[in-house]
Amino acid sequence: MTQVKADLIDFHIALSQKTFKPGAYAFVAKNNGHHDHALEIEGPTGEHRTKTLTPGASETLEVTLKSGTYEIYCPVDGHKDLGMKTQITVGGTDAPVNKTPPKSNGY
Repeated sequence: MTQVKADLIDFHIALSQKTFKPGAYAFVAKNNGHHDHALEIEGPTGEHRTKTLTPGASETLEVTLKSGTYEIYCPVDGHKDLGMKTQITVGGTDAPVNKTPPKSNGY
């Protein structure tokens, strides 16, 4: 399982990595802000979220990611609209493959 740090700062989420492949992840969400925050991951595998974390608290969210796009945000009252969101794209072997042969130029 790959561990990813998710720092929840007042109205910003900072992830410890930018690229993701399909597989199991442990998102370690830590509230480094001055307000209550939570971490929600929404995408092809459904919605997963931590409990609401008080400042200084942390929780690990275990998620198996499949290929696709996921939105990661704070679901606490209006925080997403204040910019507390990010998006990741998970790529890997289960992505669709184009099997159409290239067109000939007549040569």
